[in-house]
Amino acid sequence: FVNVLFWNYSNPTEPLKFGVKVEPYESASQTVDTSQTYLDISSYSRDADDDYFVFVTAHDGQEKSENVSIRFTYSKDYFDEKKHKYKCSLDFPAVNTSVHKDVIEVSFQHPFMLHKQDILNEEFKYIVTHDEQKVLYSCFEDEELCTAEIHLNQSTAGQCVELKLEGMIAGIPSYTYRNVCVPQQTPETDKTGLIAALLGGGTIVLFIIMGFVWLLWRKLSRIPIIPEFLRNVITGQSLTSQAEPTAISQMTSRGDTPLLTDEIFSYANTILDDTVVDLTEVSEEDMDCEDSEGVGRSSDYDSPKFLQEMSPGDITEGYGP
Repeated sequence: FVNVLFWNYSNPTEPLKFGVKVEPYESASQTVDTSQTYLDISSYSRDADDDYFVFVTAHDGQEKSENVSIRFTYSKDYFDEKKHKYKCSLDFPAVNTSVHKDVIEVSFQHPFMLHKQDILNEEFKYIVTHDEQKVLYSCFEDEELCTAEIHLNQSTAGQCVELKLEGMIAGIPSYTYRNVCVPQQTPETDKTGLIAALLGGGTIVLFIIMGFVWLLWRKLSRIPIIPEFLRNVITGQSLTSQAEPTAISQMTSRGDTPLLTDEIFSYANTILDDTVVDLTEVSEEDMDCEDSEGVGRSSDYDSPKFLQEMSPGDITEGYGP
């Protein structure tokens, strides 16, 4: 603790000095001379559990004035309103404040963490007053920070408010004041319209993508897997078949008269020309059917010979039934 004693003296002379006597209740007294009208007696009053008497006397080396005294204590055990004209107070710890929307957050250290006095190793109770409203809080020395929350009205936005903090520990009072300015609240943007716009735009984009994919699929489905020119080649090759060579037995005449005259041969050629068919249009199944039918029939050359008159006076051999 820091204890500083002040006093007044009218018309002090240059050689005048003041004698200060500090007399604790539980320990020996000490006297100090000074030419100032104040004295830091912290080193003579370190024990916060003790009760102290302080006497001040003025003297110039020959004469001495009457003494004046004061009694003070930090201990609730020694304090007596009738005996103690003044009661000492403890400096309130440094206060940190922050504003979040409509709430002021207050935080500070426990007094024991600052002064390291055993008398302060207990619960610290404190009251925060704002707008004539008081709220009681408490914290212990093992807590990292003592905190408080003050809820504000919307009318305080953009204004400064005063907070009064009063504490009590081991019967020792402590207090402080803080001014906190509340920033102007920025009106929150209505996000409903923004969300609706995003959903609508996303839906439109999705439909556009689906339409594009559908058109692309239709276009690709019309393209044949096998190109047109390859399809024609494959179709032509499948329809074209190689005709098997027909074995024709050689015919010989046994007479001097030709079997076939040029006129008949020409007539036969004419008939053959009229009856020529495109073998490329005959399928393999048709060829197989014809071959199977040929196997079932007997050849005309297996029939017995007979004489047949070709023209008057011409007779030739032939095969027939």
